[in-house]
Amino acid sequence: MIDNRPRYLTDDPAYPAIPPLPIGLNLGTVPDGIKFSMLHLGGVQPLTGAMAEAAGFQLEDRPSAGELALYRQNQTRFQMISVVTSIAAFRKEGGVNVGVPYAISLVPASKRDVVSNVGVEYVEKIDLNVALQKQEPCYVDFNPFTGTWAAWGPVGLLLGEKPWATFPDGIGLVTDMYYLQHGFDPEDTLAVNFGIDDTKLWQKYHRHFTKLMFTPFEGLRARRVWGAESPIELFLLQALLRENLTPNLQMLFYEDGSNHPSIYDLWRQVDGETPGLITEADMYFPEERLAVFCDSTRHHRGRKAAQKDEAISKRLHAVGISSVRVPGSLIVKDLKAATKLVLDALEGLRPPSAPQGSGTGT
Repeated sequence: MIDNRPRYLTDDPAYPAIPPLPIGLNLGTVPDGIKFSMLHLGGVQPLTGAMAEAAGFQLEDRPSAGELALYRQNQTRFQMISVVTSIAAFRKEGGVNVGVPYAISLVPASKRDVVSNVGVEYVEKIDLNVALQKQEPCYVDFNPFTGTWAAWGPVGLLLGEKPWATFPDGIGLVTDMYYLQHGFDPEDTLAVNFGIDDTKLWQKYHRHFTKLMFTPFEGLRARRVWGAESPIELFLLQALLRENLTPNLQMLFYEDGSNHPSIYDLWRQVDGETPGLITEADMYFPEERLAVFCDSTRHHRGRKAAQKDEAISKRLHAVGISSVRVPGSLIVKDLKAATKLVLDALEGLRPPSAPQGSGTGT
């Protein structure tokens, strides 16, 4: 469970409420590059040339007899990985309570606090795609910043008539599952190109994605794929959602004036050399062109840190981006005041006739 929640949130009776089923998920704020990169997860991963040859070049989620024979020959071991989407808050859309995501994580299956490694017989018997559709599993009291959780099971069981007593941000919906094989040859991995035209950038993406998604787990700590990097970012996001504001998360800003919601989106849109990176903002309001930074005490204390932050603000201003820095200590101690810093910054950037709430991500 995530600790040290600001009273500005917990004093609201609606804050800890879990809505009745059914619930949905709106992935509109998740970068396209992230979503596209994970479209073909499922079955055994990563896909390899050896697998394709063993399967007669017809790969499916359920391994073929040829693939199973290959795994037995190589004595391959597997980890069962869940792609978990964490929910910051729920909103009503079309009569359904829809979750607004704040993080996507990889979580390995475990037994007695040890990552589970299974053999080919497990992969042969259990189709994760069928299990995902039938069970609709989720984690409760899930903390994506550490990977700790209290329970795992079907959504209907844990969030049904008597829902688990948790906060909405403790709900982690399992949106995909795959078997991660040990001992694959990184040079033999296959991938689907989702729009990166430059050969060097495609190779760079392939290496990055393979390392992120297919490095075997040695411990239980969740692996971040996208989203908020700390609880203070989550708390400020939840306060802004209460104001009907939905910023983009983790926006990248470049010296050529462009901004991209992920490195994958950058690689999809450039050809050749990539521009120099200025910084990554915790949140971004595209209509007002406002970057928001949640400054933790650990990384933003002292004169040198202040000078570095000021230099970044000046570089952003040079490409037409305003910025506001919100101290992490203020988020924890007085979230209302921290939220007001963002609201005031937004108000100062809007035309007089622009209504509040216009700054939303897409």
